[in-house]
Amino acid sequence: MFSEHQILQRDLKILEQMAIEMEPYLISDTMHWTMAKRDMPKLTIGGYLMRQQRLPILSNYLRPEEQARLDVAINHFNQTLVEKVVRFEHRAHQELHAFLNEWTCYLRGLTKYRALAVTRYASEVDTRVVITAVIDKLLETPYHLDPRIPSELTVLDRSLRRHWQVGKFVWEPVWQLAYPKEKYWWLYGKPDLKTSSQAYSILPSVSE
Repeated sequence: MFSEHQILQRDLKILEQMAIEMEPYLISDTMHWTMAKRDMPKLTIGGYLMRQQRLPILSNYLRPEEQARLDVAINHFNQTLVEKVVRFEHRAHQELHAFLNEWTCYLRGLTKYRALAVTRYASEVDTRVVITAVIDKLLETPYHLDPRIPSELTVLDRSLRRHWQVGKFVWEPVWQLAYPKEKYWWLYGKPDLKTSSQAYSILPSVSE
């Protein structure tokens, strides 16, 4: 078991490495970027933004030198984007379509593999969180979000919400402060096994 501080430390290290490798990732065309440090997840814009959103909220739990490292990493990322607005927007939309397809596939899986899919919910919902992180970034100036994406996401959320069992926060408690229930309702509970057998059979295909 890791302590809350150890969990935050690892998240910070991942954020730092993602910030370092973000520029070559943006320039590339690959959607599967393995970071130089092999014990870390694959680099995505969404994975970086998820961490950039939550770590500053929880920075009081970091040591002063760790807070300084967080600031340096975020500044490095912001500098990377200065002359790459169009490229970042393009790559972010590529990821959004991939994440939406991934989330749709998971929700469809609730129809056929209910018990397994519900058991995996806490790990799979990471996709829904990164979708929000990328959308929030693209809503900032000077970026532009494809208006079809919020509509597609609304369809998925409505489908999940119709078969939703409210419950406890599904991730480690250390993250809860960064994810208020009003906005991140899908982190507080799980799909309802009793009603999900036909819940997702009407999900539309996500646009390319």
